[in-house]
Amino acid sequence: MKLLFTIFITLFIGFQTNSQLRHQLKTGRWIGCLELNEADTLYFEMELRKEKKQYVFTILNGEERVPMKQPYLQGDSIHLFFSNFNSELVFEIKHNSFIKGRWINYLKTDYSIPFSAQPDSTSIFPVSAPDAASDFSGKWKTVFSPDNKPYNAIGVFEQKGNQVTGTFLTETGDFRYLSGNVDAESLFLSGFDGSHAYLFKGTKSADEKITGEFISGTHYRTTWNAERDEHFELRNPDSLTLFSGDPYDFSITFNDLEGRPFTFPNEAYKNKVVIIQILGSWCANCMDETVYFKELYDNYHAKGLEIITVGYELGENEQEFARHLSAYKQRFDLDHKILVGGSARKSSAKEDFNFLSDFTSFPTTMFFDRSGKVVRIHTGFSGPGTGKYYLNYKEKTDRLIEQLINE
Repeated sequence: MKLLFTIFITLFIGFQTNSQLRHQLKTGRWIGCLELNEADTLYFEMELRKEKKQYVFTILNGEERVPMKQPYLQGDSIHLFFSNFNSELVFEIKHNSFIKGRWINYLKTDYSIPFSAQPDSTSIFPVSAPDAASDFSGKWKTVFSPDNKPYNAIGVFEQKGNQVTGTFLTETGDFRYLSGNVDAESLFLSGFDGSHAYLFKGTKSADEKITGEFISGTHYRTTWNAERDEHFELRNPDSLTLFSGDPYDFSITFNDLEGRPFTFPNEAYKNKVVIIQILGSWCANCMDETVYFKELYDNYHAKGLEIITVGYELGENEQEFARHLSAYKQRFDLDHKILVGGSARKSSAKEDFNFLSDFTSFPTTMFFDRSGKVVRIHTGFSGPGTGKYYLNYKEKTDRLIEQLINE
C-alpha cells in the first residue's frame, strides 16, 4: 500500500510589514536542521510561501497538518509555538536565505537543540550517490536494542528513486511519519513534529539485512537491525493486556476537569457502550487515537456510545494536569467525559487500574458492552502513518462498535 506521507506543520508568521522582518525571505523549498550532537544532524524538509503580508512555513514530514500558535516577535527573535505540544522554534533571520536559532521543548527540563534552515532544492539528507540508491522498500522484521532489552518492530517503507517514506510499528505504538533518503547502501529517515526529533540511520548488507542506529533528540540512542520478511507480524495488541478477576466487579473514581469526583460504572452510563481511553496529552500516538475516537463519538453517541478519557500528565499537581487536559479537550473539540488520572507514569496507571493484568503503554483502551462487561482491551495505537495497519484497526473497531450498539 502506498506509504507516501507528508506532515504539513503550518507556521504562520503574522508580521504586518516587511520592515518588521528586515529581510525578504526566499520562498520555495527549504531544508531544516537539528544538530543533535557533533556527529548527528537531523534534516527535514520545509516549504516557505508568502500569503499577502504573511510568511507561511510548512514542515514536510508526512500528510498531517500540525498547526502553530500565533507567533510573536521578541527582540530580534521570532517565536513559533507548536499547538499540539509545549515547544517552540525560536530563531533569527540572518539574511534572506538563512535562519538560525533553537528548538526548545518545555516538556523536558532545560531541553533545546540548535536549529537552522536555508533554501535547498536537493534531497532532504545530503547524498553523494543518489543514482546508486539501493532498494529499501517493503516490509522489514526489525529488532530495536538487540543487545539490551530487545523489542520487535515492523519497518514499512516506500521508495521512489532515492526518496523514502514510511514508519516503524511496535507493540505499543508507531514512530509516526518518517521521510528521508537513500545514499547507495545507506538509509536516512527523520521525523520532527514539535515533540519528537527522530533520526534513523541504517546500512544494508549484500544479504539484505540492515544494521542501524536510532537517535531521539539529545536524550536517547540505541541500535536496530532488520531483515526482509513480508509475513512477520507483531503480537496481537488485543492480547497484551487482560482483565483480571470478575469483569463486573471493578470501579474507578477520578476527578473531572472541574474537580468533581466521577465514578464508573454509574447509572448515567448504564446500558451504554463505553470506551475508556487511558492516555497522556503529551503522547503523539494518543493524539492519533483521539482523532479517530472523536469520529467514533460523533457517529455513534446518539446511538448509545460513551467515551471516558483518563489522562496522565506532566506537571507538579492535579491543577496542572487538569489544565493540560482542558487544553487537549479544546484543541480537539472533544465533547466526551475527560478525567484527571495523575502523573505521567505507567506505574500510576497500573495502580489505578489494578484490575488489568499489566499496563505497558499509553494509550491503552478498554471497550465495554451494554451490560458493563469488558469485551476488548487494546494496547498502544498504530496511527495513520502505518497505512494499512491503521485502516485495518479502524475497520475492525468500527465493526465492533456497530455490533455492540446493535446488541
